[in-house]
This record gives sequence, structure tokens and C-alpha cells, in this order.
Amino acid sequence: MAVSLKNVFGISKDLLKSYVERKEIDSEFEDKLDLTDHHLVVFGETKVGKSHLRKKYISDSNGTVIVDCTKGVNLSEIYNQILYKAGIEITESLTKSIEEGSKLSGEMQANLLQFLKSKLAGELTEKEITTQVITSPKPSTVSVKLADELKKAEVKLIVLDDFHYLNLVEQYLLAYDLKMFYQMGIRFIIIGTKISSGYFEKFNGELSQRIEYIDATKWNNGNFLEIKDKGCKELNIEISDEVIDFFIKASTGIVAVYQALLFDYCRINGIRKTADTLTKLDNIALAEDCNIKYWQTYSEMYFKKIQDISKGGRRRKLQLYYYIMQVILKTDIDILKKGLDYQYLFDEINVIHPLNESLNQGALTSVLNHIDDLQIDKDIFPKVFTYYDKRLFVVDSVFYYILKHFDFEKLNEVLPPYEFQFKVEDGVVQ
Repeated sequence: MAVSLKNVFGISKDLLKSYVERKEIDSEFEDKLDLTDHHLVVFGETKVGKSHLRKKYISDSNGTVIVDCTKGVNLSEIYNQILYKAGIEITESLTKSIEEGSKLSGEMQANLLQFLKSKLAGELTEKEITTQVITSPKPSTVSVKLADELKKAEVKLIVLDDFHYLNLVEQYLLAYDLKMFYQMGIRFIIIGTKISSGYFEKFNGELSQRIEYIDATKWNNGNFLEIKDKGCKELNIEISDEVIDFFIKASTGIVAVYQALLFDYCRINGIRKTADTLTKLDNIALAEDCNIKYWQTYSEMYFKKIQDISKGGRRRKLQLYYYIMQVILKTDIDILKKGLDYQYLFDEINVIHPLNESLNQGALTSVLNHIDDLQIDKDIFPKVFTYYDKRLFVVDSVFYYILKHFDFEKLNEVLPPYEFQFKVEDGVVQ
């Protein structure tokens, strides 16, 4: 039976027929799902296969509720979605209980948000953390009421996808509810961008040994070759080793880009479905053209994001966002993948910033702490960067691909210096 190209290669919300199991990651996920009763957190940059990993082993079946977080969603809205998808009648009393249990006053929320940012950035002493944790608001018994309703409906598993759309305060509230859900036998599978092992325990230490973390980022050449083999078998085609080697290197190890390049290459070669006879594809010039066109299409979008971030918001007197973006665009991808340490950023900016040695460290700390908020304010979704534990991380994996093929000599075309100039006299910004 003929299979459509769209079901084999490319980017899709559904599992593709070229899906491959990554032995280490798939086995770890399956074992922790089957052999423990812990909450599971699947993390990694965008477009590395987190959601597909979940779809392989967890279907939208009885006893499972799947909720996709969206921009601006809060915890009470998520809880109401869970009830709705579980087929539970949402009474006025239950709705009011959820809203009150997940709501903080404006002043309390602002103070807590600032505390959480400082804590994740590693800028607080243990004494300051202990004092704040003691005085911080704890969620009410809303999770108990919610868990009771879910147990009556025989719901045992809740998948929370795109968790990164929740702001820090909502994440904090969820972390406290997770312990109660665990005790009530309701299990969460949380999927989000760059988190690290132990992330939720930073909000609630009582989650220790009740939550597991799986890094879904890693792909190797063997995985990419297997994707090609499975896809080619479905389409009755052969793609030359030269073309595949080029696509693996060109994609920078980003599976979404690799899949997209394979899709475009097959389409341009006239392969729209399973070929009637075995067809060989070996035009390397055509492969190179596919890569150029794909990069041109998406680089424009990513450079617009870089420009918007560089312009900053209220904190633009020193144009620090502009200089942060300059450092990022010049940094080797292998270094970038590990996250940029605060001191590294400060030292690199010192070299190129007009203030040089007189640049205040507190100013850089402030803009880094607000880089997540800035992207939200400028409607940059998914976010490209996040800052925590005194490191700046890339959370959109396709950005690595954009950088790989970026001509650094054209940096001033992406970020025209005249748009970010300011005067400095005797070490003082005018």
C-alpha cells in the first residue's frame, strides 16, 4: 500500500513512519513509566522529539488526560482543562475553589516572582532562601479536591505538554501541588524546554525521590541513518550516502531540521508517495540547494527575533541586550550548547562595550534576569533563550542550525550598529 511522503519525513504533530527509538532515552522513559509511580519530566530544547517520545508510549486513552499549555495560561485554567477533558462536570463551587487556590495578590505575586528569579539565577544566600520559603504562600487544598474528582473519573495520568509557557509563579504553585497529587495517586508527565535535573525540587524540596528527569536532547549519527533507512523503505527509494552525510552535517544534529531537509529533497525529486519501482536519489547539488532555501526561509524569522531582543525594553540605556546578542552570534555552537556562564558573558561584553572595564555587573545581571520576560513581552514564541543558574541557555534547537550557516561578516547587516549607538564621556553614559 502506498504511503504519503507527509507520513514518512518532515515535521508533524503525529508520529512519522521514520520514527526511531533512541535506545538509551526510549528505554529510560519506558522503564521509569512502567517501573515507578513517580512524576516524569521530559526536557530539552524545542524540536528534539520530546512530544514524539511521549506519543510513542502514552496515548490519549482512558485514564489519561493530555493538556497543551499555551501562551499566558495559568494554573487554574490548566486545572479546568484537565477536568473538562476528563469529562468531569465543572461546578461553580469547584471552579471557585480552583481559582482561589491558585490565585495570589498582585503584590505577593510580584515579590514571589522576583524571589524565584533570583533563586534560579543563584543570587541568594541560603539564609535568604530559607527565610523566603518560610514566608512564601503555599497552595491551598485545591489539589486534594481536584485529585478526588480525578480518582472518581478513574484518571491516573496527566500529560502537561509545553510546560515552559507557565510563568515562574505558576510553576512554583504546581510544584507544591505535585506532592499532593503524588500522594493521591495522580501522576504527571511534564514536557518542557531547557530544565535541568532537580528543577522542581528548587521550588519544593519534598518532591525529592518523587520525580524523575529525562533529557531528550541527544541524537547521534546512527539515529539519523536509521531514520533514513526506515523512511526510504516506506517510500521504496534509496538516498545516496553523500546526500545523507551532507544533510546530517548541515542540520547540526537537529532532528527536526534533518527531517525537513529529507522531506524537501524527496518532494523536489518528485517523491510524493511510495514509488512504484525502487528509485535512487543522489543529486548532491539539489541537496545543497534544499539546505540553502530552508536556511533562507527560517533565518529571516530568527534574525527578526534577535533584532527584537537586541532592541530591549525599558532596560536599554546601556544597550546590553544588543551586546549579549553580539556575543551569542560570535560564539562557537559547541560552547553555546553548554550554556554561557555569566562571567563569560561579562568578560566578552567588556571587550566590545563602550564602557569596557567600568561596566557594572549589576546592570548585566538585571537584563539577563529579564530576558525571558522580554521575549514574552515581544511575543517571541517559542523563546530562543532562557537564563537560570547564572547561565544563558538556548532553548530553541533550530537556532543552532541558523548559526551554523550564518556568515559572521554579515553581523552588522543583522544588527546595524547605528541603531544601538550611545555616547560615553569620561566613563559616563550621556
